Amino acid sequence: MSLVPSPVTFIGTGIMGSRMAEHLIANGHPLHVHNRTRQKAEALLKKGAVWHDTPESAAAASDRVITMLGLPSDVEQVYFGQEGVRGILAAAKPGSLLIDMTTSSPRLAERISQAAEERGMESLDAPVSGGDVGARNASLVVMVGGRQEAFDRGVPLLNQLGKSITLLGPAGSGQQCKLVNQIAVAVGMVAWCEALAVAKAAGLDPSMVQAVIGGGAAGSWGLTNLAPRALGADFNPGFLVRHLVKDICLAHKEADIHGVRLPGLEVAWRLYEILKEAGYSEAGTQVLFHHYDTNRGVSKQ
Repeated sequence: MSLVPSPVTFIGTGIMGSRMAEHLIANGHPLHVHNRTRQKAEALLKKGAVWHDTPESAAAASDRVITMLGLPSDVEQVYFGQEGVRGILAAAKPGSLLIDMTTSSPRLAERISQAAEERGMESLDAPVSGGDVGARNASLVVMVGGRQEAFDRGVPLLNQLGKSITLLGPAGSGQQCKLVNQIAVAVGMVAWCEALAVAKAAGLDPSMVQAVIGGGAAGSWGLTNLAPRALGADFNPGFLVRHLVKDICLAHKEADIHGVRLPGLEVAWRLYEILKEAGYSEAGTQVLFHHYDTNRGVSKQ
């Protein structure tokens, strides 16, 4: 199913969202944008996007609304409104398709879905994996929850943002899958940081070790894409430390609901909390290696 270029609203133009929105412009869609800080949308405005001062105004401008926000509290506020300010659900047109691509709470996704249905709209929770590289290259993995009809309608649009688009089940299922993904990401970050810290301490060239073990059983997306940045002392964010801490917290709560203990995730959680306390909230998650490298084990601090 092809998609004829038509207006799309994009709310949340941060590190990931701005790159994703650029693909929609490149594919000919008239784009309406809103972000808490207008400065982060300036590059899109120069490419022809239309600015809106509020989520309400942006949501009313088209019948397909995509959100890419930071926290579940942001999602709740933008969708349901706050203190007399209408949110997306009150402002969007009947028949609109609402796609939240934030990593958020499965329970919140279910609430949005129910509220959308009551107002004659469709919704999908569609969080992504692939970081800033995936957003830039339109190669994101998109994990979707929602009705089949809404998914079929959303797929042509999502195909312009990612390479793998999968419906996992009803509302909330996309968020459930993303939290599973984040468990693997967080624990995997600890693994390659520890491995390369030992390699460096042993006198090996850690860049050479990274290239060697990345092609074997130890290989991972993080080892391939983030380790070279860390070894080059590039801690600019593709994915923020504070966002990973948020995701770990959500995943831990979800595991508690299902009665599953996650000792590995608890270790990662403790280490990233230490990074936050050390002032690295706005750094990329690969900054964990810096702490292993300089402290020979963050857990000893």
